[in-house]
Formats: sequence, structure tokens, C-alpha cells
Amino acid sequence: MKKRPEKSVRKRPKSELIPVGDVIHSLMTDGTLPYRPDDVEIWRVWKEVVGGTYAENSRPSKIRKKQLTITVSDSIWLQELTFYRETILEKINLKLGRKAVTSIKITVGSL
Repeated sequence: MKKRPEKSVRKRPKSELIPVGDVIHSLMTDGTLPYRPDDVEIWRVWKEVVGGTYAENSRPSKIRKKQLTITVSDSIWLQELTFYRETILEKINLKLGRKAVTSIKITVGSL
């Protein structure tokens, strides 16, 4: 069996290396992420916003371009949260002190 010639790997000179901290900082500040880093606060305030019973049966699962996706345990909770969607949206934005969420999508899944 014939061996393939090894490809030469070009190493970057040290002057071309970019510190990881700089890369992360630029991702967080240049608007390339589909969410704001401080949107993680939604997960922290969820129980306070919706109450204990709702929080046991639902959770925020992602936020992208100000659309919050909430996962619920079953179709009954899907219907219940759909009914209160606008109230939840307003409470989240009020709690965060800014318009972090403009729409809510609700899906059934495992919590």
C-alpha cells in the first residue's frame, strides 16, 4: 500500500496569533451573536416572572433575535402559557428594564 505524502502544516507566526480574550470580547460587542450576553438574566428571573407552578412546568430554552422560546412539559401547559404569552413578555421586559423580548414561541418538550 502506497503512503500519501504528508501535507505540510503552515504555522502562524506569533505575531498573527490573537488572544482568546480578544476574540470573545469582539464576539460579545460587535453584534455577531444572535443574542445579548445579558439575556441570560431571563433564566435567572424566570420563576419570579411566571411563578412557582408555571416554572415547574416550563422553562426558557433559547433566545434568538429577541424571540424567546419556552419549552413546556405538555400540551396543557402549552395552551396555558399561550394564553398568558403577552403578560409573560411584558413581565420579562419590565424585570430586565429593557425590551429584551419582542415575541415568544412555545414548544412542548422535556424539561
